[in-house]
Amino acid sequence: MTRIEKLREKLPEGWQAALIQEGYNRAYLTRFESSAGWLLVTPASAWLLVDFRYYEMAREKAEGAEVLLVSEAYEKLGEFFKEEGVSRLMIENTVSIAGLASLKKAFPELKLDCDSALSDAISGLRMIKDESEIASIKAAQAITDAAFSHICTLIKPGMTELEVAAELEYFMRRNGADAFAFETICVSGARSSMPHGKPTDKKIENGDFLTMDYGALKCGYCSDMTRTVMVGEPSAEQREVYELVLRAHLESMAAAKPGARCSDIDKIARDIIYSAGYEGCFGHGLGHSLGREIHEDPRFSQSCATLLEPGMVMTVEPGVYLAGKFGVRIENMIAITESGYENLTNSPRELVVL
Repeated sequence: MTRIEKLREKLPEGWQAALIQEGYNRAYLTRFESSAGWLLVTPASAWLLVDFRYYEMAREKAEGAEVLLVSEAYEKLGEFFKEEGVSRLMIENTVSIAGLASLKKAFPELKLDCDSALSDAISGLRMIKDESEIASIKAAQAITDAAFSHICTLIKPGMTELEVAAELEYFMRRNGADAFAFETICVSGARSSMPHGKPTDKKIENGDFLTMDYGALKCGYCSDMTRTVMVGEPSAEQREVYELVLRAHLESMAAAKPGARCSDIDKIARDIIYSAGYEGCFGHGLGHSLGREIHEDPRFSQSCATLLEPGMVMTVEPGVYLAGKFGVRIENMIAITESGYENLTNSPRELVVL
């Protein structure tokens, strides 16, 4: 069964047509990536409308939809709506205000359903990764793991955060990454207390924690890993905080299995960190799903009531951030299995002292 066929089964009774414009959703449903295009799905047919730039590639790679070359998408869509007798059109709830206004102007006769039904149906499909998706994530992570092993041989006092980030990214591209999964985070010393700090020309010094959060993109899928390493000997406080974060990481991960509630997994890590006196120092969720996008649903957070299912891929990334002093975060990816989880990240989690 194609992904488009699976989508049809999830849409509400009585639907007539669905228009998918969001790039990640189009790529997921057709297994073909493009920066532009329109996917129109009806109960009996599906058409992927692309321009000249993508036509040849789409005909070769797209699945589940007839590929059509168009120069004016609205004109072709209008023909379909007339031929198929479409009076109501489902669209994603992520459409921009300008995009919605454009559709209303082009098709004033249509009732546009832009509630969450279509987006929820696609999100529900994307939550559960199939074997090919998990294989792509593993391939991306293999590059990410190799980059960590490589960078640990180079980090030394006097290097800048920007130099470390550049070397990580160069290594990943040189070793098979199609791109980077997201903008690399690389922060050291007092700056490591910034969870999403950007690398700067700050020089790494003895006594610094260095936090690197980065990932590769391979075959359209992301990896995501964070490691905090020590340059020089750690202080007693640094070692204590690192061991605390590692404990929160390991114990929350151990509870991940089908049927577990996402908020309950978050609570395990949060309780460990807060009970040690660091309430307010772990200000983000424990983790998130990822796939074609670096942040997808569900989330390991205090507010997410989703129950884990086999095929979900999640990050587990607790942290403690002490403003003006240092921060520690440790992040692995896991795939939920029928009996528990599979760890997708192979880099060491024990404190690496360089």
